[in-house]
Amino acid sequence: MGFHDGKTYLVTGVLTKRSIATSVMTTLCEQGANVLVTSFDRARPTTLRTLGSLGIAAPVLNFDAACPTSAEALATEVAEHTGSLDGVLFAIAGAPKEALDRDLSRASHDQITETLNISALALSRLTYALLPQLRAAQHGASVVALTFAPHRIWPGYGWMGVAKGALESMVKTMAVELGPSGIRVNQLDAGPLRTAAARQIPSLGEAAEYFGRTAPLGWNAEDSRPVAEACAMLLSPLLSATTGSTIVVDGGVHLLGGS
Repeated sequence: MGFHDGKTYLVTGVLTKRSIATSVMTTLCEQGANVLVTSFDRARPTTLRTLGSLGIAAPVLNFDAACPTSAEALATEVAEHTGSLDGVLFAIAGAPKEALDRDLSRASHDQITETLNISALALSRLTYALLPQLRAAQHGASVVALTFAPHRIWPGYGWMGVAKGALESMVKTMAVELGPSGIRVNQLDAGPLRTAAARQIPSLGEAAEYFGRTAPLGWNAEDSRPVAEACAMLLSPLLSATTGSTIVVDGGVHLLGGS
C-alpha cells in the first residue's frame, strides 16, 4: 500500500511516455491511486497508446486548455466517474513558435493571448470548474501546476516565461482564496527535461547542458522520476500545510549565483 492508496487524481498533460505528466501518473498508480486522464482532439490517440503501453486502464476525458468552455464540460465528465478529487495536476503549456523567441516584439497580440490562455489562465478555469469535487475530498485536496524558471529570465523562452510568471501569481492568489475550502495550490519548478513539449523550445538543449554541467546534485534531462516523485508528494496529504509555494526540483541550480 502507498500513501496515495484509494485516492483519486485528475492528471492533465499525459501524451507520450516521456511526458512529465505520464511519469507523475505512473508514480501515483504505483502508490495505489486511481487516476483520470485528460487529452484532446488530435492528441487523444497518442494518449491512449501511451496508457495501453503502460498497462494503465484510466478513463481519458476531454479537456482543451485553449477552449473557454472545455473545463465546464470536463467537470460534467468527472462527476460521472467520481464525486470527489484528491488532487489535480496541471501539466499543460502551449505557445506558437513566434511566442518562443528572444525578441518579445515578434509575437502578435493573438499569439501572446494564446500563450497566456493555455499556459496560465487555463489553470483557474480547470480548478474552479472542479471545485465541487475538490471540496468533497476527505482530507483536503491539492492542485499542483508544473512550471519552469518562473523567477528567472531564460533566453529564448519568450512569452512562455511571461506566462509562467502569471501562473505563479495565479497559484498564490488561488492558494489564499481556496485555503478555507481545504484546497492547497502549489507549483513545482522542474529543471529542463527532454519531453515532446520541451522540444518546441529553441533553447532547451542549451538549458539542459547548463543544468547538467552546474547542478550541485547533478541533473539528468532524460530522467523525469525526481520531478514525478516531488509532484506525488505535493499532491499527497503529507504536505497538508503547504500552499502557495514553489517547490524547486532542479538539482540545486537555483542556488547558484548568476543562475
